[in-house]
Amino acid sequence: MNSRAGAMAMICGALAVAPAAADGMQDAYGTASPTVHTIQAYEFLPAAGDATSLIANNFGSRACAGPCLLVAPVMLPSGAIVEDLELEACDTELLGQLVATLTRVGSLETATTVLGTATSGLTPGCALFHAAVPPHTIDNRTGTYTAQVLIVGTGLTTRFQAVRLSYRLQVSAAPATATFPSDVPTTHPFFRFVEALARAGITGGCATGSYCPDAPVTRGQMAVFLATALGLHFPN
Repeated sequence: MNSRAGAMAMICGALAVAPAAADGMQDAYGTASPTVHTIQAYEFLPAAGDATSLIANNFGSRACAGPCLLVAPVMLPSGAIVEDLELEACDTELLGQLVATLTRVGSLETATTVLGTATSGLTPGCALFHAAVPPHTIDNRTGTYTAQVLIVGTGLTTRFQAVRLSYRLQVSAAPATATFPSDVPTTHPFFRFVEALARAGITGGCATGSYCPDAPVTRGQMAVFLATALGLHFPN
């Protein structure tokens, strides 16, 4: 979006905003647990064609001398599922408002989609404003992602500190055919996970067409699995 009018049109056409949740984002650990990606206010720049001056305070918050649209790139790992959009902001003007959106632009500018919208509404105060994002799997090869913040205010009293995205890593869906049909066919309970290892180049199985799912793993084999999966590297 290159104009404030376009941004407002996108926002008005977005899905209804979910109510703020006190536990919208929680600390968790592990690759399958929710991870929070924070975009600080200072990373946002005025959208193309928006000449409104930015105002900063000592805490790193950003405001505008008048209504403005700010944008920042979003870099999340491909395959991750976005779950939540959070806007940390202060809206202390009676008619002030802040709106954060997560958008996706298709490759070669084929389409723009609003994935989630979080708004401060018209209730004054400083808070964490949440919006659930309908399940979306990040694909950086077929599109780009942008966070936008629309500020309707006249000074430092309507400002924002950060935009946060909660996402979760996932294992790829099961393919239609088996790499190890002799002992891990498509009906095997571990098929999806074995295929994820095979197609990521982490394992080649124990023989042509076989994975030997019930065989023990040696310390040497474990080293191959872990080093390959984690991409471990050190200078020679």
